[in-house]
Amino acid sequence: KSKDFPPTMSNRRRTRNSGNDDLEAGAEGDLQGMRERNRVVAEREASRLARPDQPVSSNTLGHASKGKSAVMSTPFGQMFGGRSPQGIKTEPGVQEEWCGPFSVARQMIAAREEARRLREEQQAEADPENGKEIHPLDEATELALERKRRLENPSMNWVSRQQRTSHGAGDTNNVNYYAKRRRRFNQQKNLMGNGVNYVPSLFQLCVKYLVDNFEHVDTLGLVDHSIRRALCERLVAQGKMNGAAFDVLAEMGVETLELVDCAQVTQDQFCDAMRVLLPSGLRAILLKHCGRCFGSKAVQVVSEIKRDKLELFAISLAGAYLLKDEDIAKLIGAASRTLSSIDLTACPLIGTQFCQALGEHFLSSVGDEINGCLLELSLQNITLTKEALLSLGASSDALRNLKSLKLKEIEAVDDEVVSVILNSIEGGSMEGIDLSDNPQLTDESLLSIRRCNVNGNLRALQLSGLKNLTAIGLEAFFTSIDDLPSPPMLRKLDLSQCSYYEINDTVLCLAAKAASFKRSSSYYADGDEDNPNPENLVSEVSSARKGLVHVNIIGSSVSDKSMETLAATCSSSLEELDISFCVNV
Repeated sequence: KSKDFPPTMSNRRRTRNSGNDDLEAGAEGDLQGMRERNRVVAEREASRLARPDQPVSSNTLGHASKGKSAVMSTPFGQMFGGRSPQGIKTEPGVQEEWCGPFSVARQMIAAREEARRLREEQQAEADPENGKEIHPLDEATELALERKRRLENPSMNWVSRQQRTSHGAGDTNNVNYYAKRRRRFNQQKNLMGNGVNYVPSLFQLCVKYLVDNFEHVDTLGLVDHSIRRALCERLVAQGKMNGAAFDVLAEMGVETLELVDCAQVTQDQFCDAMRVLLPSGLRAILLKHCGRCFGSKAVQVVSEIKRDKLELFAISLAGAYLLKDEDIAKLIGAASRTLSSIDLTACPLIGTQFCQALGEHFLSSVGDEINGCLLELSLQNITLTKEALLSLGASSDALRNLKSLKLKEIEAVDDEVVSVILNSIEGGSMEGIDLSDNPQLTDESLLSIRRCNVNGNLRALQLSGLKNLTAIGLEAFFTSIDDLPSPPMLRKLDLSQCSYYEINDTVLCLAAKAASFKRSSSYYADGDEDNPNPENLVSEVSSARKGLVHVNIIGSSVSDKSMETLAATCSSSLEELDISFCVNV
C-alpha cells in the first residue's frame, strides 16, 4: 500500500542532484577533448610553417584530416581531396603539398617555366633559324652594311617631304604607300579645279565668264591663239560649240584656226569662213572631228584661191571621213608653195594619189619653179598600201628635208618601208621618229634609224607597242659600233608596251648613258658595257647638264638598277617618267 504512494520531496531532490552531477562530468570531458585537438592542430601547423616541404608525420588525430580540420591557415577555407590548389590535378605518386600561399606561388612558377620550355622546343623544331646564336656585334654589322648600300645607291637617301613630316610627328607605323599616292593625287586634283578649296586664276575666271555669256559676244578682237583655244575647249565641254560660236572664233584676221571639235559645224558654214580667212592671212588649219565640215567643197574653196595668196604652212585633219584621195592630192597641189607640215589621222579614203602628190609637189626646185619644203609628215591610222609608201620614199626626194616622221598604226609599214623612207632623207636632219603600234617592225628598223642619224640630231624616238624588238637589237642600237653613227642623244624615249623581258636594265642604262653625253667608239675600252656603274657617270654628266627628259617604259622588266642610273645621269633633265606596271621596281 505504501508502494502506491507518490515519491516524497526528499526523493525528488536526490534525483535532481544526481542528474546535475552527470552533466557537469560530460561537459568537463568535452572541454578536455577540444583542448587536446586544438593543441594537436597548433603543433601540426607550427611544424608545417617551419618546414613546409616536409609533411607532418606525428601528433595527428585519428579523425583530423585536411578536409575536417577545425582550424585552417589558408584563405581558401577547406581543401578538396585529391586536387591541388585552384583545381589543378596532381600526378599520381607525387606528394601533394599543403595549399598555402607560398606553395601555390611555387607551383605556378614551376608550371610557367615548364610551359615556356615546351614552347621553345616546339618553335626550334618548326623554325631552326630562330634558334641560331645571336652575336653582340650583329646590329653593328647590319648598320655597316646598310651604310654601304646607301653609298652604292644614292637614291636610298632620298626622303619625301611627307615622310619627313610623318617621322617628325612620331608616326613610325607601316603605311600603305599606294594609298598615300592616291591621296596626294586627289589633293592635286582638287587644287586643279575640282575641289571645294580650289581658287581659279584670273584667266580661268575670264574664260568661264565669256563662255557663260558667249551668245552675247560678237567678236573677240585681236586676242592670242591660246585664248581662242581655251575658249573653244570650254565651249565644247559645256556643249555650246555651235555655228554661232564658230563664227566668233573664225573671224577675219586670225592666223591659226584650231578647233578641238567641229562636229556641229556644217560644210557650207566652213566654206564661207575659208573664203574670208584664207585671203586675209590664215596660216594654219588644225581641226579635230572634222568629218562633217571638211570635204570636197572645202578643198574646192581652197584651190580657188590664187596660189600666191595662200600662206598655209600647216594642215592637221583628224576624222575627215569625207575627204577623198583626189581631194587631198588637190589640196596639197594648191598649198605646196608654203606648206611644210601635214598631219592626217583616221582619214579612211586617202590612198595612192596622196603619196604621188607628195612626190610631185615637194621635189627639189627645177628651173625657175620653187616647190615647197616638207619638214613634218604625220600619218596615223591611214589605210595606205605598201606600194604607195615605197613610192613615197623611192620615186623622189620629196622627204629630203624631213625633220619629224610619224607612221603610226599603219598595217603596211614594215622594215623595208622604214628603210626606204629613212634613206631618202638627206643630211641626217631627222629630229623625231614615231613608229608606234606597227607590229611588223623588227630590229632591222633600229639599224635603219641608226644609219639615218648621221649628224646626231635625233632627239625623240617612240617605239611603243613593237613586240618584235629584242634586247640584243636595242643594246646594239645604243652602243658605239664602228662604221655606224654614234648612238642617238635622245631627250624623249618611248618603249612602252613592248616585250616584257626585252626592255630590261641593260637597255635603259645604255640609253641613259647615250643621252647624257656623246661618246667615241673607244668609250667602253676601260669600262664594262653590260654592267655600267652609275657612280662613274656622275662627274662626266654633271658638267654637260644633258640627259633624258621624257621616258616611258610601261610594262617592262626594269628594276631599281635602272632607277639608280636615271638618278645618276638624268637628275637635272628628267621631267616625266612613266614606269606603270613595272613590277620589279
